[in-house]
Amino acid sequence: MLKPSALTLLILATSPLQATEPLKLPVPAEWRVENTSYPPPWAQTLPWKGTIQLRFPKSFFDSHSDYFWSYPILYQLRGDAITNNKELKRALLEYDAGLYGSKYPKEKIKITLGSGRADENYPIIIVDGFDPFTTNKPLRTWIVYHRRYEKKSDTTTILLLRSSQPYDAENEVWKTLRTMFRPQTGF
Repeated sequence: MLKPSALTLLILATSPLQATEPLKLPVPAEWRVENTSYPPPWAQTLPWKGTIQLRFPKSFFDSHSDYFWSYPILYQLRGDAITNNKELKRALLEYDAGLYGSKYPKEKIKITLGSGRADENYPIIIVDGFDPFTTNKPLRTWIVYHRRYEKKSDTTTILLLRSSQPYDAENEVWKTLRTMFRPQTGF
């Protein structure tokens, strides 16, 4: 029998914010907006249903910028979704494999859960994947993972803050991602 890990328990924890209206990620000046249904078009094999919002800084595709591959992703899913590490890993793997298309084999993507904590609360995930847009080379990104289930609305809210910058609370990219997107989503 599997014992729950600290990460699993944290994933299952809920925050005090109880949203009744769908959340909307803010749109900073010169950031690109992408809103679509979940699962996204590039990962249709995922079983969960809802919406996904993404925000991309102007320099997202500039491999020389600190904001290269730095962006928030907000999932709002119906029901108590992505409730354990296996489901989380599947969601991340299918998302990335779909983004990479035929440019990078799914088997080569490595996802490391529980690689530390951001701000003592939120799990850090490392994805060893690929940049199919700019460099066409392997790429490591860090994700700070936030999740809560809101029983009243029967909605799971997941905020992923992702960057090619190694996670460091003092890093300007991470400060920007945290301050622009975490409070507005109730984390």
